[in-house]
Amino acid sequence: MSERIDKDRFEPAYAQLAAILRRQIAGGIYPPGGKIPSESSIGKEYGLSVMTVRQAIGVLTQQGLVERVQGCGTFVKSVSLTGSRFGLESIEDIFQDPGRTRVKVLRMSPGRADAKTAEKLELAEGARVILIRRLLLRENLPAMCHEGRIRCDFTRPLVEAELEVGPLSDLFRGNGGGVAKKCALTILPTVFDSEQARLLNQPEGGPAFRLEYLVYDFDDIPFGWGWFTAAPETLVLKTKLGLWDES
Repeated sequence: MSERIDKDRFEPAYAQLAAILRRQIAGGIYPPGGKIPSESSIGKEYGLSVMTVRQAIGVLTQQGLVERVQGCGTFVKSVSLTGSRFGLESIEDIFQDPGRTRVKVLRMSPGRADAKTAEKLELAEGARVILIRRLLLRENLPAMCHEGRIRCDFTRPLVEAELEVGPLSDLFRGNGGGVAKKCALTILPTVFDSEQARLLNQPEGGPAFRLEYLVYDFDDIPFGWGWFTAAPETLVLKTKLGLWDES
C-alpha cells in the first residue's frame, strides 16, 4: 500500500510528496535511468493538484535526484562516480605539518634508472638518477617508508627538499615551494616486505597501502617518482556519494 499525504500536518503536501518519492527512488521502485509517472498520474494517486506535484518534482530536481527531459518526462538520475573526490585528510596530516613529522634519511646515493624508472621519469634506461630511501616519523613514531628516484641534477632544490618532508609537503600546503608544479597520486594495496615490516613495526607480509607519486616541474617534466608504504590505518580515504545537505 502506497504512503499517503497527511493534509493536516504542518509540513506542506509538496514536501511530503517529495519525501515519499525520494524514499521510493532509494528503495529501487524507480531505478536510475527509470522514468517516474507523469505529474497527473501522481496527482491522482495521492489526491494532489498537478501544481503541488510539480513543486515536489522541482524539489527532487534541485536535489539532483531527477531530471526533466522535454517531451519525454522525468527520469531518475544516476549518481556520477566520476564526480566523487576522496578526502586525503590522513595523508595531509603527515605532509602538511612538518613540525610534527620528522624524516630519517636511510639512503641517498647515485644510481641508474631501471626500465620502470626510465619510463616514469622519461629518461633513457641506465641514465643516472638519485636513489632515496627514508623513514617518516609522526610524533616520533614510524608512519611511512619511502622509496624515491629523482633526476640526477644536484642543482635542483629537490635534493634538499627530500632531506625534509619533501615537495609533497609544499603541494599539500598549496604551493610547490619553487620546486614542484603538480603531482599525480595513486594508492594501491600491497604487503610489507621484511625491511618495511622492521622499520614500521608491522608483520612481514601484512596488508599495507602504497602511495605512489609522480612529481612534475614547471616545465611539465617528471623529475621525481617513488612511493610511500604505510599501514592501512595510516592512509584512510573518505568520500561521499549520493545527496548530502552541506548547508
